[in-house]
Amino acid sequence: MRNLKAISLLVIPLLGCYAELDNPSITISHNLCGGTSNCMPGAMALNLIQISGQNTFTVDFGDQPLLKPSSQLGPATLNTSLTLNGAAVQLQNTSSGNFNGVSSIKLYSAPSATTDCRATGSNCTLLADYDQARDGIANQTITLKSQGVDLINLISSTAHTLDLQLNASGTGPGGAWNADVSMDMALTSRANFP
Repeated sequence: MRNLKAISLLVIPLLGCYAELDNPSITISHNLCGGTSNCMPGAMALNLIQISGQNTFTVDFGDQPLLKPSSQLGPATLNTSLTLNGAAVQLQNTSSGNFNGVSSIKLYSAPSATTDCRATGSNCTLLADYDQARDGIANQTITLKSQGVDLINLISSTAHTLDLQLNASGTGPGGAWNADVSMDMALTSRANFP
């Protein structure tokens, strides 16, 4: 019995050496048209969507100590990762048609809102993608597979934003359409105490 007490007295201080916060599912969403109207023309070739238009958007994370790769928080060092679990494009109005004609979609982190990630040397980072040949024909929702990228290193350290860009090939729904883009992320933050 004495040994158990001695071991527990040695282990208890070690438990206080770090604290961890895990949230396996944080979702953010963006509407391509900014509302409920259908701003995308029907049966349009998806590679014609313009940069700095409906295919680009900025996520503002705010100035938070949790959203930096490493930061000091009192006596503790806080190390954080924000990993993309996956993304989806959901057709907002089912009467618009479907995504059967979509061949591929790639979701990028772009260096700026005006960067064309299709250009050579754009320094964009592929975050998630859909390929019809690999993933099957989509209907009302397109699921993009994550590339396992840690978003923390891509968030601007001064503006606290992340510029995202969708590039697609194939043909959009037959009628005028709108869609919601969502990203599901996992946050892990560990505070190490001296």
